[in-house]
Amino acid sequence: MSPVLANAYLNRFDQWIENTLIRAHTRGDKRRANPAYAVTNVRAHWLGKHGRHAAARALRAQAKAMPSVDPYDPDYRRLRYVRYADDWLLGFAGPRAEAEAIKRQVAEFLHDELKLDLSAPKTLITHARTEAAHFLGYEVGVLQQNTARDQAGRRIINGVIGLTVPPAVVRTKCTSYLAHGKPIHRAERLHDSVFSIVEQYQAEFRGVVEYYRLAYNVHRFTRLKWVMEQSLTKTLAHKLQISVPKVYDRFGALLHTPNGS
Repeated sequence: MSPVLANAYLNRFDQWIENTLIRAHTRGDKRRANPAYAVTNVRAHWLGKHGRHAAARALRAQAKAMPSVDPYDPDYRRLRYVRYADDWLLGFAGPRAEAEAIKRQVAEFLHDELKLDLSAPKTLITHARTEAAHFLGYEVGVLQQNTARDQAGRRIINGVIGLTVPPAVVRTKCTSYLAHGKPIHRAERLHDSVFSIVEQYQAEFRGVVEYYRLAYNVHRFTRLKWVMEQSLTKTLAHKLQISVPKVYDRFGALLHTPNGS
């Protein structure tokens, strides 16, 4: 019932953020163009037109490292909000001083209207380009890669929000199948049938991978897959009283995700 009660109690918080806070900290249709970026491209075009191709290429490379819009545009602000039960996240495009002011406003509203206090260790202001915020088990940050481009040569992921699997998640998930850093068999499952043992491992692995499917680095679970497969193989070997190679000969691939990976 906890998520249901949180949704009911925090509805006023949602309404206040959407109708008051977001409107107060959102302005401008789009960021203004970056003058330095425009001047550099114009200069590169002029040099290329007059045969100075080496200098033109150098300037184009320089422009590719610049933002095409002004990231410090004082007339542009954006505030976004998402909540799940009592976990919430605010995304703000603007200076840190305003982010601090938003945090104070949130703390005041929760204290005065809902009699709740922010947890100082958990309520953090994070620069999304250099650090990652934590939300529902994911790391949330802003992507920056000047070499990722579309067919027209335009940068396509800069400024896009990216979700990643935290390294600690992989380490924690592996713990149940390791002893002294090595995969071990699960003795508590030896009384189950072979089908049940495989099914349990499969369900556990698939559940973790499916939850983090939105992350762009879900390949980190390759380590977990190897550890779980080794543990499963050793568990079956103990169950059937056969060697590990014979388990592979009999069962082949033991773990997989829905897409076959």
